[in-house]
Amino acid sequence: MAAIVITVAMLGGAGSASTASRKADVALARRALVVLSDFPSGWTTSPYSNSGGSPGLKQIAACLHIPLSVVNYNPPEADSPNFNETALNLQVQDSVDVFPNVKIATQQFNLLSGKSLGCVTEVFNSSAIKAMLTREIGKGAKVGTITASSLPSPAPDNESDAFVIHIPATYRGVTLTVEIETVTIMSKSKTEGAQLNFNYSSFSKVPSSLISHLEAVTVVRLG
Repeated sequence: MAAIVITVAMLGGAGSASTASRKADVALARRALVVLSDFPSGWTTSPYSNSGGSPGLKQIAACLHIPLSVVNYNPPEADSPNFNETALNLQVQDSVDVFPNVKIATQQFNLLSGKSLGCVTEVFNSSAIKAMLTREIGKGAKVGTITASSLPSPAPDNESDAFVIHIPATYRGVTLTVEIETVTIMSKSKTEGAQLNFNYSSFSKVPSSLISHLEAVTVVRLG
């Protein structure tokens, strides 16, 4: 079964920074991304694409009882390519956002923390998201009830959070659980945030040593 290429992106819409300022912030964000040399041999890259957009924004806003403008916020952002371990069907992707102040950064961080996990699960179980997941897996696939669980804070000295979404699926007689592990780490200034997404399945998981290494690299590069 092919890996489900889904990322739980930092939610965004239209930013207000000037063009020059935004370019400078994107360049700052790009310097904090993980790169291929951070991975063991055997990993490759492929272009990152978020052509599917960010479905479920209205549902997230309604569930959290916050304005759509908060979940639709679009900070300056840099995205890594997809990092792939094809033999084991593993994928990692990284995004870094730059925020104008701590208030907005905190709002965005809280969208992808344990505080909002119930709403994230609710949205993933919506018919629209399940239909998208079914298309990703393949025609005839069946997706069961999606659950999520919190993970320990990945960077105790920084504001950080982690959770994993569990997607049970059956395709061509094969039953497994696809896992989307999302790690969010803020800079010590709390004005930059990195989001690492790890995609794997119950058959083969991204090694915990690699996850810890990429988290540590991210903390250093965020500052």
